[in-house]
Amino acid sequence: MGRLVLAVTVACVALVAASARAQPDHAGQVVLAPSVFATHDVPSNAITTFTVTCPAGYTAVSAGITSPAPGTTVLAIAPLGLSTYRFRIGNPATNDDQRIAVVVACRKIGSNASRFVLRLKPLKRRVVVVPPHKTASATLACPRGTTPANGGFAFGSTALSVRRETSTLTTASYSFANSGARARRATVHGACLTLFRTADAPFEQLHVQVTTFRVPLRTGEQTLARSCRKGWFSLDVGYVLRARSTKLDGAAPSGAGGRWTLTNPTDAAVLADVQVACGRLGP
Repeated sequence: MGRLVLAVTVACVALVAASARAQPDHAGQVVLAPSVFATHDVPSNAITTFTVTCPAGYTAVSAGITSPAPGTTVLAIAPLGLSTYRFRIGNPATNDDQRIAVVVACRKIGSNASRFVLRLKPLKRRVVVVPPHKTASATLACPRGTTPANGGFAFGSTALSVRRETSTLTTASYSFANSGARARRATVHGACLTLFRTADAPFEQLHVQVTTFRVPLRTGEQTLARSCRKGWFSLDVGYVLRARSTKLDGAAPSGAGGRWTLTNPTDAAVLADVQVACGRLGP
């Protein structure tokens, strides 16, 4: 294999339509974008921990909850290495046994794979101290020529919840709320994704788009879906819970977009933001 040189660029463009699972670019490169699903029992009065791993040769760019377990708390969706995610779900004694379904988004360049490689560089974890009855935030920044991926969070108390998980072309941001009477800690994980090619490979770039949709939420639970434009694959999904009462039940990437399940327990009209980050190989 020849010398690898950096070849990545980021650009913000419009989001319009769904793409296929594997998308070839003009030069015949194919980005394989499978979703690895797993379903686990979540017993009452227990914390359940499990991992989900991408197939060999694939990079785990993000993960999420596809089917939530009612009454439980997601304590961690955190990368474990570059191809695995760890999930921790707390289920109180007052709740019945549940089942939860999760997904990890795995990505790989299919054709001429030895000449083009998606690579992750893990960032140093950030610890956030959340004061009682307050919120606190943290941002991870990627250097020029890379974009956020492989992000996640972990905490040990059901008093904490994630109120914001968003990205720009160069940063990933998290916000945590603490409903408890004492300060709690949360840990933020992340990495930076880039495209490497051998020196003799044709010129290609990894284009990235991040689009945020502000949506009204009706009373009760609802599921939202947004897709990447044709020829693009999804990298991550995000959200901002703008109303204090709004609850995120699950957010999950798919091969070409994302899905969110949210609950508005009030009769008031409230807004939330959902976000999808998409990528494409091209000139």
